[in-house]
Order: sequence, then C-alpha cells, then structure tokens
Amino acid sequence: MEDAQAVLHTYVESGPRDPEVVLQRMLEILDREDVVAPQQRLSRGYGRLTVVK
Repeated sequence: MEDAQAVLHTYVESGPRDPEVVLQRMLEILDREDVVAPQQRLSRGYGRLTVVK
C-alpha cells in the first residue's frame, strides 16, 4: 500500500502527468501477491477487531 501511496503522491505533485502511466503502475501494485493476499484475508473477516470485556 505504501507503494500505491507513493505513486499517487508523485501524480499529485506538480509537473507533467500521464494518467495512463499512473493507472498502469497502480494496477501492477494492486495485483501483487503481497497486496492481494492480505486484502483477501481481510475480506474473509480475518483481522477484524472485536471488543473483549
């Protein structure tokens, strides 16, 4: 996720921008196994916070 944030930060900074390149870089990052696997675990409910009394 830090990599995706860095891509967006670079895009927001002033200077020439190419939205197609940014979108491609974001897709490459979001398709990586180190991003997909944790997202799938979270969507299945792992990592959900619960209140314990």
